[in-house]
Amino acid sequence: MQHINLTFFLELGSSLAQLRFFAKSEAAIPMLDAWPPVHDLDDKLSRMLSGDPVFLEVSNGPASNLRQTLFYLRQRHFNNANGDLDFEKDWGANTVPAWEFTLLPLDVFQNVLIAEFSNSATFCVPQRWGYHTPTLIADATVCSELTNRADFQGTARTDLREAGKCLAFHMPTASGFHSARAVEGVLHRYFQHFLGKTPPRGTMGTLLDQLDALAKKGASPLPEPKTLRTLREIKDLDRNPLAHPEATLDMLSAKALFELAGVAIMRMLVEIAPPQAVSPTP
Repeated sequence: MQHINLTFFLELGSSLAQLRFFAKSEAAIPMLDAWPPVHDLDDKLSRMLSGDPVFLEVSNGPASNLRQTLFYLRQRHFNNANGDLDFEKDWGANTVPAWEFTLLPLDVFQNVLIAEFSNSATFCVPQRWGYHTPTLIADATVCSELTNRADFQGTARTDLREAGKCLAFHMPTASGFHSARAVEGVLHRYFQHFLGKTPPRGTMGTLLDQLDALAKKGASPLPEPKTLRTLREIKDLDRNPLAHPEATLDMLSAKALFELAGVAIMRMLVEIAPPQAVSPTP
């Protein structure tokens, strides 16, 4: 998946239109006017042929042919014998004959590109509730204010980011699965912090049972009851059902789990964070 800047195609169309206008002109075109669209089109064709911003399949051949014709035009009028831009010419006084622009296969390239784009897998991702779509796709940890926490890394962070991405692309069950995984990933650290041992291989319920037992003993430090209640809610209402292939989530349920996962993760991280040093009062 890659982000595509749509202004690229607006500028590409503008350059094509400008060169097509030159081809219909009855007067020669000053080099100073001809150079910007010639250079811009050559640059954009070069980028497209290298896969930026999209990979061309059918249009590759026409794009290469158009760029080759542009190269000859540049050689004849804009470059010196060494192939560099010829700044010894007076670009305001020297001109390019209008008929030379008719040699550019502009229509062939544009028509093939239109045909290819009409069958391309291009989709628009709508906004989901109040979330900023690019943020959901790029880094959904921002939505839970977890993005700047250095103690939220690894697979748990990756899973929460994937949960947001799945929300953006309307895959609620997949989003819920990643949200639950993110919570479980931090829960392992939370368990180790309070019980001082590596979490045993088992379910989320097994870890919560031992944390609940610790809380009932009244030992110190203790996990916060509200954190344990939130984790238990995620396990009972979401994590366990999602373990079964027949279970699915709708978008609202996935959104609720994504937000609750962010709350649970933040609470756990706050509890296991090292205490902040307090400066003495002067």
